[in-house]
Amino acid sequence: MATTVTALEELNTTLVNNKYVVVDFWADWSKPCLQMNQIIDQLATQCPKLKFLKIEAEKVSEISIKFDIKSVPAFFFMKDGIIEDQLIGADPSQLTMKAIQFHTQASGDSSVTSNSTTNNTTSNNNSNEPLSVAQQPSQEVLDKIKKQQEEEKIKLNERLEKLVNQAPVMLFMKGSPDQPACGFSNKTVAILRKDGFVFDSFNILDDMAVRNGLKEYSNWPTYPQLYIDGKLVGGFDIIKELHEEGELASMKP
Repeated sequence: MATTVTALEELNTTLVNNKYVVVDFWADWSKPCLQMNQIIDQLATQCPKLKFLKIEAEKVSEISIKFDIKSVPAFFFMKDGIIEDQLIGADPSQLTMKAIQFHTQASGDSSVTSNSTTNNTTSNNNSNEPLSVAQQPSQEVLDKIKKQQEEEKIKLNERLEKLVNQAPVMLFMKGSPDQPACGFSNKTVAILRKDGFVFDSFNILDDMAVRNGLKEYSNWPTYPQLYIDGKLVGGFDIIKELHEEGELASMKP
């Protein structure tokens, strides 16, 4: 099985001691992540030249920030501590193919020894042979993950619709109104307060699913985002422009 990493120091030590490493960022609320974790554990058995790591993105934020994680699952293929390849999203076929290619590369490297002991697994394969097609995820597994992704997207959109309508004025921001976590969020809060708005807020740093999903839901790529009566007003630039033109205050519900 893959090794669970819970601290940046632990990751750094592993990268120093292992030349070829595959890092899996996941979240416990994502069914596709859980399914992909099973595949990662299988690959850890089948690819003894590679070291596989699992990192729960939201619980080890210092590592997630280091890798600029914006969505999960996310996989990074690292050689000598440097990212050589990556895969974002739940794609079992691509993950398996990339792992096979990476394992083949490691197998041709005379400086690399098997990681089968450190992974607590026993491989039935010759470490110098690539995995067979039969060992790759079945169509049933692929279909299951696709269905789970579709179901999760529907549930997320339903949740987002409730959130943007949670209060007449909703601000999705980094941090809280009293403790903004970025300059644009801070300036937006100041403008809303100056114009006499009563508003609720949501800290998008606390929820990766909302942070990434809302961008697609409203087709708006940045934060903060201001909603009035469930409709997107815009980000900081638009809020600032409306405020300077004296139009923002008139939009209060």
